[in-house]
Amino acid sequence: METTIKSIVDQFFKDNQLDEIKQVEQKLKKQFGEKFIDEHVIQITKNKNNVTIKTKTIEAQTEINLYKNKLTPKNIKLKIK
Repeated sequence: METTIKSIVDQFFKDNQLDEIKQVEQKLKKQFGEKFIDEHVIQITKNKNNVTIKTKTIEAQTEINLYKNKLTPKNIKLKIK
């Protein structure tokens, strides 16, 4: 039963391309830590081939821009606002 629910949820994430948002979030956590995300990131959204990260401060935008290439999955453009 657990594997069936997990496979359904995984398929939902792939169909809605939410797995790419999850990848970006995991890379952000790995690079900057959980505390950075909680304090500085407002929202992570996906629109077509663009993942948008909205931040609270210009300093957070600058930090994320420095590591933009490491955070971006293949065939996806990363925008930081």
